[in-house]
Amino acid sequence: MDSDQLTELILALQMIKGVGPKTVLKFFDTVKPRLILENFRNMHRNSTINRRINEGALDYQKWKSMLADARELMEKTRSYGIQILNYQDADYPDNLRSLNHYPLIIYVKGNVKALQGPSVGFIGTRRPTELGYKMAERMAYQFAKDGLTVVSGLSVGTNTAAHTGALKAGGTTVAILGHSLEQPIYPKENKDFAQEIIDNGGALMSTYSLGAIVRRQFLAARDEWESGLADGLVVVETDQNGKTESALQHAFKQGRPVGMLDHSQCPKIDDVMKIEQAIGNQEFIRKKRAMPLWDIDSLHRFEATMTKSREEFLKKSKRHKRLAEIRLF
Repeated sequence: MDSDQLTELILALQMIKGVGPKTVLKFFDTVKPRLILENFRNMHRNSTINRRINEGALDYQKWKSMLADARELMEKTRSYGIQILNYQDADYPDNLRSLNHYPLIIYVKGNVKALQGPSVGFIGTRRPTELGYKMAERMAYQFAKDGLTVVSGLSVGTNTAAHTGALKAGGTTVAILGHSLEQPIYPKENKDFAQEIIDNGGALMSTYSLGAIVRRQFLAARDEWESGLADGLVVVETDQNGKTESALQHAFKQGRPVGMLDHSQCPKIDDVMKIEQAIGNQEFIRKKRAMPLWDIDSLHRFEATMTKSREEFLKKSKRHKRLAEIRLF
């Protein structure tokens, strides 16, 4: 079974109501993908799919139509200059594959190699303080100078500052989007900026197939992959609506190191607790759940921590890949 056949099968299976990545991998544990393509009877061996067959929602002809739709989707996606990677492809990011939960298919515009190698994620409020914006740009600049790819979400505010810092350093940056890649860029004010990222050796990535317009839940869901794609996560400043907190929790669950801008080290700030965007950071730093970031030495310490963690992620990724190969072959 080649890469395109596996991609086609995954896309078609996920067209079945109630079938997502976990169901697909569980099915592959039971039946090798090649046999699923060869004999429709094997579809009965998955309880979710068997239920759809018994309900009359799926039969042999409908399944053949789904496979044809999957092939057409692949062709149309590529016509937009979008690359499709399944979780077994060589260019699929090792960091994503190291997760307990990862997307089976990702879509990439630009340099797919930008998704590999040492990287650091940036999150934070869309309304940072002047200090927060400047420090996001400066930290991203330094990380990029040190050879790390900067991963963020292209939103205004903190994300834009991080991408900008990486580009100013002549480095590479990746933007993870909450819509499919043929759609107009969100936010619209960053349309030209997105192209600049691609033109400078970076990439846009999405887990959404053609036709997925930007939605609030899609923007929230992509937070999981911002930390998952990176070796560690930098939180510049937090908001009060819980969005940054939600993204941060993904990093903790994934075992990613977390660093936070430490406003208390700024000599111009008398009372850091009067800065709304800094309160969350101070709490996590105080509890030692995040490393304080301010000067270049603190950034280098965080880099060393990420390097050590990356070694563990890569081992886990290789184990997942070997297990997947057993399923497939």
